[in-house]
Amino acid sequence: MELGFASRFPDVLAGGLELAAKALDQPGGTARALQALADFDAYSAALRAVLVDRLAAEIAEEPLEGRHGQPTRLGGNIAHAVAVSELAALQGTSEHTAARALNFSTALVNTHPAVHEALASGDITEAHARAVIDQAATLPQHAAEPYALEALARVRTRKGRLRTPGEFRAVARDLRERLHPDSMTHRRAAAREDRRVWLQTEDDGLCTLSALLPAETAAEMYGRLDALARTTRARAGDHRDRQDGRTLAQLRADALAHLVLTDGVRTDRQWLAAKSPATVPFPEELLAGVKAEIVVHIPAAVALGASDAPAFLDGQGPIDPATARALAAAAPTWQRLFTDAEGTPLALGRTAYRPPAGLRRFLEYRDGACRVPGCTRPARTAEADHTTEWQDGGATDAANLALLCSRHHALKSLALHRLTRERTTGDADGTDGTGTPAPPLIWTTFLGRALPAEPLDGDHVLAPRATDHPPRGSWGEPATGGEPPGTPVYSADVAVREESPPPF
Repeated sequence: MELGFASRFPDVLAGGLELAAKALDQPGGTARALQALADFDAYSAALRAVLVDRLAAEIAEEPLEGRHGQPTRLGGNIAHAVAVSELAALQGTSEHTAARALNFSTALVNTHPAVHEALASGDITEAHARAVIDQAATLPQHAAEPYALEALARVRTRKGRLRTPGEFRAVARDLRERLHPDSMTHRRAAAREDRRVWLQTEDDGLCTLSALLPAETAAEMYGRLDALARTTRARAGDHRDRQDGRTLAQLRADALAHLVLTDGVRTDRQWLAAKSPATVPFPEELLAGVKAEIVVHIPAAVALGASDAPAFLDGQGPIDPATARALAAAAPTWQRLFTDAEGTPLALGRTAYRPPAGLRRFLEYRDGACRVPGCTRPARTAEADHTTEWQDGGATDAANLALLCSRHHALKSLALHRLTRERTTGDADGTDGTGTPAPPLIWTTFLGRALPAEPLDGDHVLAPRATDHPPRGSWGEPATGGEPPGTPVYSADVAVREESPPPF
């Protein structure tokens, strides 16, 4: 086992770190080694905060006016947006993670030096420091530092034990409530502005739907879901021939989907107390309320029932083929994604600035998401951007258009980041709508870091496993025949790999 470490960048991180092998053979040596490594983790976090803060300061010192004539973008805080994007590219993280790291580092180094010193010395962990910084960020500026010092004094129990991060977060939260200079009424009014609903992809075809709501609203909603779930379970118990088998937790989840998708079902107590209340349907019974759009990519044959390969739900990920077939059966229409040879204009040149619906549809299914590396904003929420700007002579063609989220579109329009076509003989990253390979797109950050701006890759879900590949012919197709390489075999809203023609 290699017990030494040396940086790949010795010009900026000199020296080495070595675990003393002999110490591990002594009683308690492994435990002490873990303690020493925890100290190093804390020091590393403190040093990283200094570097992140310094990176942001260096970017802020650069001229960031960007392209002249652009409207105010990014709320006017251009330096912060550039620093977040640069940090995400450097560390290979999402911009949400990068923004949290930047905000944490700036506050830790500049506003809370005592917390930073405790972290660097190993007295607390990064998780403890984050608990303090997160709570202090919700306080007025004049109260933040005194609060942090008070919280830091409570990081250990009276007996001297270091509280776990979970324990300390509860202490820090309660202390913040006690020391906050503003009234609860004022804080509640401000907090209500943050209410929102968001969706997070999970494994095995599931998602988490979360909502941040006023406490009394959320409590009443949960109470009604619980009452409906218990009513359904009680009714199932009265009918011995009815086999349900769902837990209360599952019933509450199904009740939520039922009430949202059925549009206006009454949930008051009088209805719940009725002799024959409506029961909670199973998830499979709710699929009729999900209106999927089935898109057939031409010339690929996409159909139903001939394969057990996974499907792909736009913006969320893989779903099982049975669910995909049920969605396809409930879909009101099947749409075809035409190429320009079949009538939809994918190359308008300089005749129009905004892409029409057909071209926009093509871009969404070609790109899949914002083209900036690491950005996962779905294509349907992104903005069509001219790679060569319209005012610089760029055409409204598929070959010159790419989808960027609003933040990255702003950075590119300000000429602080660049999106360019690599004029090389390298691999193409898609087509321009006519089947012609397009040169790869390159996203270059403010500090000059060049990254490939690839379209969303669904091959990890939809392509055959490498071990299942048959022998390939000269075109790359199976030796017995098949489509030329690059033929799309999936749709974006619901995509199913099939061999039979669609039922229309």
